[in-house]
Amino acid sequence: MTADRSSELDRPLAVTRYRVRVGDQETTVAIVERAAGLFVRLDDGPERPLEILARLADGELSVVLDGELLRALVGEREAGRMIVYGGRSVDATVLDERAARLASAAAGSRRAAAEAAIRAPMPGLVVAVNVEPGQAVTRGMTLVVLSAMKMQNELTAREAGTVKEVHVSAGQTVDQNQVLVTLA
Repeated sequence: MTADRSSELDRPLAVTRYRVRVGDQETTVAIVERAAGLFVRLDDGPERPLEILARLADGELSVVLDGELLRALVGEREAGRMIVYGGRSVDATVLDERAARLASAAAGSRRAAAEAAIRAPMPGLVVAVNVEPGQAVTRGMTLVVLSAMKMQNELTAREAGTVKEVHVSAGQTVDQNQVLVTLA
């Protein structure tokens, strides 16, 4: 194979960039489609092979990244997505390039929401409710423990605040996106 043919096969067919924010950390994620398959690159790091095995309607995502099988649950939230991996949940904001530019432009004129709703990222059973109305909470504090797909998922406060209302109790089954706790 000639060098020209080799470089032609290596040229990306498509590149999609996302800005992903988890807590105070922001990362640029590039999904690169090549003739050889999909690759992912974080910030200026190396491209790593990516194979998507399953992306189910219930939020389950299974991928092989650099030969390692990764399984997670992904649920929608008001301000982004909740990702549950290894029994721990994190809130993430994922914006494509255009949406990230629009969000940056609008950030100066936007006020923070007065209330935040903690929602179920997937259907499940409430195992524990660790807060009560009027209680002060800190960022990262576990508010509710939800059992779904044989995993215990700790749903945490995205920011410090006060519990305005608790909408569920232990032993209750909940639907995806159901409000569990309201913070003020």
